[in-house]
Amino acid sequence: IRFNNRSAAPRTDVPYDVMPGYYRAWRRFGELVDAPEMAVRLTLEPGECFIVDNTRVLHARTAYTATGTRWLQGCYADMDGLKSTLAAAARDTGNPGW
Repeated sequence: IRFNNRSAAPRTDVPYDVMPGYYRAWRRFGELVDAPEMAVRLTLEPGECFIVDNTRVLHARTAYTATGTRWLQGCYADMDGLKSTLAAAARDTGNPGW
C-alpha cells in the first residue's frame, strides 16, 4: 500500500459506480493511519540510525517545531543498486559473503 493523503493523484482506474465506496474506504484508511493508538513512536539518540524499506513499512515523522533542535538526514537507495553493488563486491573480492 502506498498512501499519501496530501498528494494523491486523481483515481482514473476506479469505476464510477464504486467510486463513492472507494473514497469512503480511502477516508477510513486515512483515519486509521492517523489514529494515535496505531502509532509507534521512537526517539533516536545522537549517532543512532533508523533504516526502513519505504516499500514495506508505512512510516512517518512528526512535524518540526520552530524551537526544536531536530536534525534529520535522509538517504535513499534502491534494492537493485544495493544488490548490484554486493554482487560486484563478491565478484571482485572472491568473497561470496559480500
